[in-house]
Amino acid sequence: MSRAEAPLKAPGKKLVSAERSGRVLRWTGRALISTGTLILLFLAYQLWGTGFITSHHQSALKQKFFAGVRQAQAMPRPVLGTDLTTTPAQAAKPNLGSGIALMEIPKINLSMVVVEGVSVGDLKLGPGHYPGTPLPGEPGNVVISGHRTTYLHPFYNLNELTVGDPITLTKPDGTKDIYLVSETKVVAPTAVEVVSNTPDDRLTLTTCNPRYSAAQRLVVVGELYNPQAKPAPS
Repeated sequence: MSRAEAPLKAPGKKLVSAERSGRVLRWTGRALISTGTLILLFLAYQLWGTGFITSHHQSALKQKFFAGVRQAQAMPRPVLGTDLTTTPAQAAKPNLGSGIALMEIPKINLSMVVVEGVSVGDLKLGPGHYPGTPLPGEPGNVVISGHRTTYLHPFYNLNELTVGDPITLTKPDGTKDIYLVSETKVVAPTAVEVVSNTPDDRLTLTTCNPRYSAAQRLVVVGELYNPQAKPAPS
């Protein structure tokens, strides 16, 4: 048999091993690309997609809230000499997830309806009022929490507030309470004293700190503005 007619040799072990390694690398690369794509899509949903959910809910909440305000303002005024007021203890507590006030913070271009409750589901709707703390208009420490990086991130720029900045809460009857920022601070998540009631009338806003982390809490405190005791806010 001539050299030209010699039978072909089977591929060596090194060649087979190289082919297998190549296939493994290709599959690994594809898996990493797919995983990376899924992670990017998830992050995009968390940062922007959740905002569409909250925006939809806020639109409905505002429509219902302002309809209630118009209805309340159309009610006949109390006759002089009669007392038709309702004490805080007598007032009906709002349902979880329902709108209780419109919060406006011009400094950070915020205008959102505050809902009752701070559960995961409640905060998807907007900033949430801590149940058990005074409602807007009641004496004491009104506490409101909100997301900082997801679900329309209402408190994304909360750190930009400084002493003297106004925060307005419009109540269901259309009357407004104005708070002036008196303090900003960063505390541990275990600092539950920030939600405790106080003898003075104040508003406390809380959110995660720093952004994209829940390691701390950013707290902004505002004192109820008394036009008879303090100059008007600018």
